[in-house]
Amino acid sequence: MKSFKYLALTTTALTLGFISAAFAADMRAAPAYKAAPVVAPVPTWQGFYVGGHAGGGWIKDGDSGFVGGGQIGYNWQFAPNWLIGVEGDFTWTDLGQSSSLFVPPGTTLTARSDLNWLASVRGRIGYTWDRFLVYFTGGGAWADLDGSATLTVAGVGTATATANANASGWVLGGGGEYMFAPNWSFGVEYLHYTFDNISGTVAGPGGTASFSFNGGDGDVDVVRARLNYKFGDWLTR
Repeated sequence: MKSFKYLALTTTALTLGFISAAFAADMRAAPAYKAAPVVAPVPTWQGFYVGGHAGGGWIKDGDSGFVGGGQIGYNWQFAPNWLIGVEGDFTWTDLGQSSSLFVPPGTTLTARSDLNWLASVRGRIGYTWDRFLVYFTGGGAWADLDGSATLTVAGVGTATATANANASGWVLGGGGEYMFAPNWSFGVEYLHYTFDNISGTVAGPGGTASFSFNGGDGDVDVVRARLNYKFGDWLTR
C-alpha cells in the first residue's frame, strides 16, 4: 500500500514537472508582438472654410493704400491632389485719387474719388501636396466708389457736392496656402481687378464734375495675407 502511494506521488510530481517545462518552453518560443506604428493622417483641404485677409492695394497711376476684409468658401479635393472650389469675399479699402482743374483765374475745381470696397465671387483650381496648396482663381467683381467735387472761387467761397457710383467687372489671380494645423491655414494671394466703368458725376454749383479711377478704367491690384479656419465637410456626411 505504501509502495502504491509512493508511486502515485512520484508520477504526479513527474507529470507536473513535464507540464511546467512544456509551458516554459512555449513561453520562450512565443513570438514578440510590437505595436503598429502610428501613421499621421493625410491632411485634407476639403470642406467649408471662413477667414480674414489684410494687405495692400494700388491703382495703375501709383496711388496705394490698405485693404482688409473676409472670405468664405468651399473646397472639393479629388484625384487625390487636385482641388476645385468656390469663394466669395468682401474687402474694405482706403484707396483714393484727387485731381484739380483750374478754370477762370481765381477759380479751382477739385474732384476726388474714394474706393470704399471690393467684392468678388470666384472659382478656384489648385494642386495640393501634403500641407501645401497652390491655386489659380477668377470670377466676377464689384466695387463701390464715392466721389466729391469742390468749387473754390477767390473772394466768394467754396461749395462741395458728393455722389456715389457702383461698378462691375472681373478679377483674376492666384496664391498659395500652408495648413499649419488640422483646421487652420495661412497664405498669400494676388488679385487683379478690372472694371469697365468705375466713374460717376457730381452736380455742383459751378457745373458738373466727373470722378473716376483712371478715367473710368478701374484697374486695381491687391496683395493680401489670408488666415482660414476649415470646418467639417457637411456635404459628404
